[in-house]
Amino acid sequence: MSFELLLQILSVFATVTLAISGVLQAARSEMDFFGALVLACVCAVGGGSLRDLLIGATPVFWTQDLIYIFAILIATGVTIIALKFIPEGKGIRHLLLDTVDAVGLGLFAILGAEKTLQMGFAEPIAVVMGVITGIAGGMMRDILSQNLPFVMRGEVYASAAIIGTISYTFIRLYFPETVAIVAGMGIIIAIRLISVYLGINIPQVTFRREKK
Repeated sequence: MSFELLLQILSVFATVTLAISGVLQAARSEMDFFGALVLACVCAVGGGSLRDLLIGATPVFWTQDLIYIFAILIATGVTIIALKFIPEGKGIRHLLLDTVDAVGLGLFAILGAEKTLQMGFAEPIAVVMGVITGIAGGMMRDILSQNLPFVMRGEVYASAAIIGTISYTFIRLYFPETVAIVAGMGIIIAIRLISVYLGINIPQVTFRREKK
């Protein structure tokens, strides 16, 4: 398998995972089919589109290959059907949302950093673009569904992407690119899922209350 084919497979898989998370969020917000499709599209391609615009990689990635559109449509339809068989009120849908979102975050963040480096940008820029790629789609999804984005409510989300993309930029200096990509993705997914399951949060910024 060529390196380019591996990147495309990972990119399509990341698109599918975030499309699923968009549909799950739509279901939690009791949206209709069109609302679910909109959230799936925005979540799946929002971050990558913003990255491509910022680094000048235009036309943006999903406009150059119809496989991304087909992947979103199929993922949306299958997820809507599957939701009929997932019981409500037991936390299963919320757990599934956290899981697929963590996978999408890890894959897209590293793919975003890798593409930025391939465009000739420095490592710090690659880290920033990787984080944007990973979190922007989810932020758009949450805003459209009138929810406070994960990244703004004290959860270990953007910080997981930052740690993972920084790790990726260092690992690739000593190991093959494929190893660095897989390791970076694994680090992000692991940090995010561990924080979710253990209830680890980032301290919130609050004003000091004056004593009366």
